[in-house]
Amino acid sequence: MMNWTEVQAIATVALVATSAGAISYAALQLRHEREYRSVANLEKQLGFFLSEGFLAARRKLAQDRMSGEELRPLDKDEPPVSVFEVLDFYEHLGLLVKKGHLNIYDVWHTFYEWAQPVYADLRPMIEDRESMYADHYWDLRRLVGQMDGIQRQHMRNQKADHWTMWTAERILAHYKYEIEIGGRPHRTRR
Repeated sequence: MMNWTEVQAIATVALVATSAGAISYAALQLRHEREYRSVANLEKQLGFFLSEGFLAARRKLAQDRMSGEELRPLDKDEPPVSVFEVLDFYEHLGLLVKKGHLNIYDVWHTFYEWAQPVYADLRPMIEDRESMYADHYWDLRRLVGQMDGIQRQHMRNQKADHWTMWTAERILAHYKYEIEIGGRPHRTRR
């Protein structure tokens, strides 16, 4: 004689196991889809970064910040208008990272060498509590903090302080590069 209670218990266990497997598979598919979309979003942002319009904005910022062979003094309350287009792009990247649409390591790998000299140059405008723009770039500050953490991990064998690397001369060299070479990517990290 069959014990229907046992059959029902076995069927319930099989149903739960099958459901758990289906949920696990769906979660794996969602993770792969999110990773794919993150890469697609990164490529979209890189395409905009390298577009002629944004290259012109980066070049204009470089021209506005340079005075011959020196950096112009920064008026943190009345910066050149060109500052905002470039900072807004990086602020947008920060928002995309915060919302999970971009991976922070990927953003560091792709944009750090470009964002960091600009951030170091405009830091008084972005971080100084007396600046009228101190409350405008929260996601950018968070993004730079995260990227700096990754950079420090990669520099752990070097004894140089991270922020001392961004001297006026290095920032000026970055801006010269933006003007002379046209802002096309280069790699100096390796």
